[in-house]
Amino acid sequence: MAIRSLRSTSFCLLAMCVAVLPDACSGQEWSTLKGRIVVTGDVPKPAVLDITRDQEVCGAFGLVDESLLVNPKNQGLQNAVVWLSSKTPIPVHPDFSALPKPVQLDNRNCTFQPRIVKLRSNQILQSTNADSVSHNVAVYGRRNNPFSIVVPQNEPLERSFPKEELQPIRVDCSIHAWMRAHLIITDHPYSAVTDADGKFSIPKLPAGKWEFRFWHERPGYLSQLEVGGEAKVLKRGTIALEITAADLDLGELRVAAELLTAE
Repeated sequence: MAIRSLRSTSFCLLAMCVAVLPDACSGQEWSTLKGRIVVTGDVPKPAVLDITRDQEVCGAFGLVDESLLVNPKNQGLQNAVVWLSSKTPIPVHPDFSALPKPVQLDNRNCTFQPRIVKLRSNQILQSTNADSVSHNVAVYGRRNNPFSIVVPQNEPLERSFPKEELQPIRVDCSIHAWMRAHLIITDHPYSAVTDADGKFSIPKLPAGKWEFRFWHERPGYLSQLEVGGEAKVLKRGTIALEITAADLDLGELRVAAELLTAE
């Protein structure tokens, strides 16, 4: 009877482990991918924008073209996007199992802030308008339905996207032609946007062999990168990497200025 009771208890503990901590039972390991994307060569300063609408408001902000931002102190490339791309199911760390809170896309100072927004499928996007003039949000979905709606000034406009987009999708303001943003929509939490120093970090990745894509709004997929001193040609911006239990630091990934400034 004691042996039967012990077996029953062990089975219950195993079932609880699988239900509550599936990664602990399966032996799944997790780690962080990080790096810094830098630009080699000369990059022109951002051009001053020609404000053609609502000049009395928008003209006061000294707006410049933010489609290519490179830190003059360290050549870091801002607003490049890195994400895990897979046709097979991706294990998700338990810390990311719940859908994140709504993410903000603000119309402020006649620009979209931030310029690149990370979303998971079905996560709510809240668009707000902090300006005294009207703004419109036009989202050019490919797998999700596109839409174009004026943003209320007294409450957020909320939308969600049920499907993953295969690459970042464009957001415009139909009223102010210079306003531009992009949404990166994935069905998993493993994406990143480089900061003002060109740094990115994707934490709690599942161990395994995975493909990661590199993208910037000027050229689209980054087709060439220097990684660890070795020049690589990337098909559709893709690099295959093996993620292990140890964090993987790619160091500096170098992209030629010509790739970003070519017309």
